Amino acid sequence: MALDRTLHRLEYSIHNPSSEIVMHPFDSVLSAMQLESSLFVRMHARAPWAISFDSGGQARLVVAAKGRGWFTQVGHPPVVVQEGDCLIIKQGVMGILGDAPERIAVPCWEIADHVTGETVSFGGDGEALEFFSTLFTFDHTAGEPLSALLPDVVHIAMPKSDAGRMVSILEQIGAEEARGALGGSYVVGRLLDVLFIQAIRTWASSEDNLPEGWLAGLTHRQLAQTLQRIHADLTYPWTLEQLARDAGMSRSTFAALFRSVVGVPPLTYITTWRIYRAKLLLAAGHSIAVAAQQTGYGSDIALSRAFKAATGVSPGQWRRERQAYDRSNRRPAAAAWNGG
Repeated sequence: MALDRTLHRLEYSIHNPSSEIVMHPFDSVLSAMQLESSLFVRMHARAPWAISFDSGGQARLVVAAKGRGWFTQVGHPPVVVQEGDCLIIKQGVMGILGDAPERIAVPCWEIADHVTGETVSFGGDGEALEFFSTLFTFDHTAGEPLSALLPDVVHIAMPKSDAGRMVSILEQIGAEEARGALGGSYVVGRLLDVLFIQAIRTWASSEDNLPEGWLAGLTHRQLAQTLQRIHADLTYPWTLEQLARDAGMSRSTFAALFRSVVGVPPLTYITTWRIYRAKLLLAAGHSIAVAAQQTGYGSDIALSRAFKAATGVSPGQWRRERQAYDRSNRRPAAAAWNGG
């Protein structure tokens, strides 16, 4: 499975730190997330109109190709969405997209039910907004580090050149979805990777959304190399003294800088990523003992203690809950669309 392949590359990088297979932490998170498109539609809406989104257990990507509209997340003020804008809407978030705020909305699925890869026209005869909408799924455990940094709705104003490329890629996704050719799902997955990366890059580099947490550390001039070393070998028994020495600082200066930029103390950061790695290993079917060995804990007892302190449950209970979640969320893509 894809998660196993990702873990194999991560494990290889630990034992072969000089190899070219060492993955950037952002790359490893994205790879483990296994982005997949569920359903895709191109919409041509004319005023007056409004549709409501409830993505349920899936996230949604909306890209405005032409025109202008308004998006209102439930409980939040409306925001303008115009040509080149992109919305990443987290799973479980409800919102309304329309030509004006406070329109009475029609559920998305009533307009675009079972029409993946097609264009749907609706509304009146006023000003138009043409936009793309796709539901996408990903491994939520693998996506935890990135999801924690993102608001419920990521609103990105794309530069014109980037917006054009986004629309072109979305058109390719629509063609693949409609064609149903061999390897189509793999192609769509990689195109979604490109869309997602471009959207996150633009969001993180905008003046209003400077990186936080681990992304901030990985882009910080004085901390980036230290974080890269940590991620290249999470099993190493890192100490504050060694990390500070590697960064060319005193312990107190390094600890203060790390916490101010990343948001947590250095050793807490390492523990968080070890537990994250353990979750991936458990989700991929590995034993608690194997997870302990490959996350720097000397025994399954040591991992269990750290895991419960971080999550509130034991590794075994977490794995059972994860398996139950996976079973309950296996449903056809068409059925998922009915959630809007």
